[in-house]
Amino acid sequence: MQKLLFQPKALLTYLVAIAVFFSAAMPSHGQQVSIIRDAEIESMVRNFAAPLLRAAGIQRAPRIVIVNDRRFNAFVTEDGNIYVNYGTILESPNPAALKAVLAHEIGHLAGGHIARLREQMEVRAQAQAISMLLGIGAMAAASGSGAAPEVSQAAAAFIMASQSASLNSLAAYRQSEESAADAAALRILQQAGQSPRGLVETLRILLENQVQRSGAAAYLQTHPLAQDRLQQVEQTARQSPYWNQGDSSADIRALEMAKAKITGFLESSSTVANVYPNSNSSLPARYARAIAAYRGGGGVSALQVMPNLIAEAPSNPYMRELYGQMLYELGRPVEAIAPLRRAVELAPDETQIRILYGQALIGAGGSANLNEAVLQLRRSAVSEPRNVRIHTLLSQAFAGLGMMGHASLSAAEAAAARNDMPTARGLARQATQQLPQGGPEWLRANDILSN
Repeated sequence: MQKLLFQPKALLTYLVAIAVFFSAAMPSHGQQVSIIRDAEIESMVRNFAAPLLRAAGIQRAPRIVIVNDRRFNAFVTEDGNIYVNYGTILESPNPAALKAVLAHEIGHLAGGHIARLREQMEVRAQAQAISMLLGIGAMAAASGSGAAPEVSQAAAAFIMASQSASLNSLAAYRQSEESAADAAALRILQQAGQSPRGLVETLRILLENQVQRSGAAAYLQTHPLAQDRLQQVEQTARQSPYWNQGDSSADIRALEMAKAKITGFLESSSTVANVYPNSNSSLPARYARAIAAYRGGGGVSALQVMPNLIAEAPSNPYMRELYGQMLYELGRPVEAIAPLRRAVELAPDETQIRILYGQALIGAGGSANLNEAVLQLRRSAVSEPRNVRIHTLLSQAFAGLGMMGHASLSAAEAAAARNDMPTARGLARQATQQLPQGGPEWLRANDILSN
């Protein structure tokens, strides 16, 4: 599991996000978002979302990002991606509830709510600007003509009223979009053959957690009140033929393991002990305790536990991935290669596992391992061409092989992925001097120089 700071382009330029629950839980304009990269958690969420995306008719699957935030929340942004706080995963009582959150966000995407919200914000911003200009003009005219102070006060009140009206109008619009996303979620779940019970349970969680501001008017709520949403949804949901359909054992196990991993890595040791006491001998509980022990400095004891866990779930690639990660981070990269190689074989499409495998190969050293690392990392770059870690590791592997032109080019691509273009151009210029002129790598270096 990796925690990274991530600043998506849409958040840098113009944030248009629609949260499931609290607007206060959304990142503000220009704010960096701390994200979590983990193959097991990402795989679970993708698998839960896949039938919902098909049911919604969305051909190009959005990226689903796990946010390093304990609050129960999710949102979509203008870049068309879905962000889910890890707290949402922890607090989801079952897979159906987590699927309901995803269905709601997919409903926003399918309904084109983001683009319409941008339009509404721009229209209201323009109207507000005009109102302010009129109010300021009235104030200036009153001041210049020696009019009574009450005239200037009235002009100031006009400005404030226009601002308030604009905010109220936008809030009402967003309320309607949230209700529309709830309705879309019900349709998507129905078409996907999924139980809508999770949406009702999710709204109940919201109702329990919602903090009502004393004296706040209803129009200041950026979303409909939870009780209103719950009543609107539950009546329709109970009519679904899938209302009583339970979650599959595979989905239940996937969520249990994801929760155990998140708890082990991100929650306090006391929380791990309370949620997964030693008396709990289940696989998820031992998984969480092993992770917590490793995180707390008990690497040796964690390493002793992992082979037993792997033996109980031999086809689980994520157990082997974690074992390999522990070995690598404890300074034993040669031993990490075997479990990571097997994890890649079990989950060939999991880029994060393949990257870690390449990293272990580089750590082990030797020309054979370094050449294998290049193959693995180049394959990873096909899936994630702007992944800084991939290009940084490739640069290390090429440097170990004495291929300095390739190393400079990979370092340049890493800098470009970080949006550090001055550094990227400097490294690309260096690469053009080291690579055969006219070759594909030389041309890539020149592409960076021209940007």
